[in-house]
Amino acid sequence: MKNRILTAAVVAALLVTAAGTPARADAVLSATPTTIAGATLDATAPGAGAPPGVSPDVYYDESSGTYYLWTTHMPSIMYSSKDGVSWTPVAGATLPNGFDWSVVKMGPNDYRMYFSSINPNLPSTVQCSKQRKELRYATSTNLITWTTQPTVLLDSVGCGVPHVLRKPDGSYLLYWNTMEPRHGMNIATSPDGLTWTKLPGIIADDENLVDPAPLQMPDGSFLMVASTTGQSSPQELRILSSPDGLAWTLRPEPLYAPTGNSVLDPSLKLINNQLRVWFGYAQGRDHNTSRITSGVLTLKPGKVTAATPAASSSKAKACSKVGATRKYQGATYACKKVKGSLIWVKR
Repeated sequence: MKNRILTAAVVAALLVTAAGTPARADAVLSATPTTIAGATLDATAPGAGAPPGVSPDVYYDESSGTYYLWTTHMPSIMYSSKDGVSWTPVAGATLPNGFDWSVVKMGPNDYRMYFSSINPNLPSTVQCSKQRKELRYATSTNLITWTTQPTVLLDSVGCGVPHVLRKPDGSYLLYWNTMEPRHGMNIATSPDGLTWTKLPGIIADDENLVDPAPLQMPDGSFLMVASTTGQSSPQELRILSSPDGLAWTLRPEPLYAPTGNSVLDPSLKLINNQLRVWFGYAQGRDHNTSRITSGVLTLKPGKVTAATPAASSSKAKACSKVGATRKYQGATYACKKVKGSLIWVKR
């Protein structure tokens, strides 16, 4: 009996992480079409004291057990937390003159913050903005004080929130939205995070996806949470998987879609064997009401279903002009009137 009690105690201790959060013994940490098919996000609406803003980025410092949060707000604010739920503004923090933060660790006491910056002196190259939106970066040794570097990495990152992912081999992937020449999430690769090569096509061949939040899993697979555009209905969170970070499979059903509210600009992290998502939560489609909340993402096997064009709700599937056509995942769809409604129909 004594040996059984000792064994149970050891097992319990092994299931407690360094931050004191119980690890899931049954957690699935591989991103595949099957494991995202049954995925769920356990999240709640933000409280009155939640940080205001959109486009959150979270960095977890393992050595101190501290979460750091940057949001896009007027003005932008940096926060810290011990649990990733309750946040306190960081006194003395200095941020670049920009928004849409994406922080990566380069080495001990060496960090790089990618961000968007508006250049008022150049015309926009996309329809969603009247000014040029550039990708730039800043550096820091402590995550709190940032020094903006003069280099413009990309002179146009279009619409939505760009995100940079540094892979274990030291190479980089950039995901961002644009309308050049077609709306959707784009990919660029880089050996050093400074010089970028754009790849053709858009992720999942879906024009309705924005705000990519990618993550490389322990087994080398890739997971992403993204938003929908919210053009005709509140924004929803979607989930995708990829074997290489380049070719992505989109689950047709929403991951999280609270009625009457928009959820947008996710930040996805794997912390202590737990997948956590931070995102903006707004009333209707009013981003001015957005506050940052979070949830726990659980991957679990489910039934893989076929995708449909831009497809998270009946409204999202609607089209606006009879005879219009579009391509989606290699198939052609036409806009037709069916039972009084305009919808996309596969040819």
